[in-house]
Amino acid sequence: MIKKDIKGELAFASSLLILGIVVFFDTRRMLVPPGSGTVGPQIFPYLVSGLVIIVALGIFVEIFRGNLGQPEGTEFGDTVDKTDYKSLLIVAGSMATYPLLIERAGFVAATTVAFFGVSFAFGAKNPVKNLLVSLIFSLIVYFSFTRGLNVNLPSGIMGGI
Repeated sequence: MIKKDIKGELAFASSLLILGIVVFFDTRRMLVPPGSGTVGPQIFPYLVSGLVIIVALGIFVEIFRGNLGQPEGTEFGDTVDKTDYKSLLIVAGSMATYPLLIERAGFVAATTVAFFGVSFAFGAKNPVKNLLVSLIFSLIVYFSFTRGLNVNLPSGIMGGI
């Protein structure tokens, strides 16, 4: 019988193991262009999937040995605060708007909205400063990628710049 205390930790370790296995099998099915050499495009995904699988197995071992995780900032025996669903919903809403906005409004607008929402949910006090920092961060990333690395990002409202 599995104790109720470890069900969440087992769910986390299981999902991590499943993620590693999915990445491994996806990498096996990857089409590799001829002439890519010995170190091809599959090496990094194989390394990551192997590491994720090893970490997941290590977490299983620790769980079954009784070494359960301790919530950050608590001592053994302290009560754990309840989940802040308001902040969770704001972060989820911000992340959900990102794929909806990225093609229509562009990278800068979508990233600004997402960054603003997440920082607001985490307790940023000044909304004007928060919006300004979000916009500056988005512009730095946008121009670093488009100008510095020649990576095309959806321009949206910044189409002519």
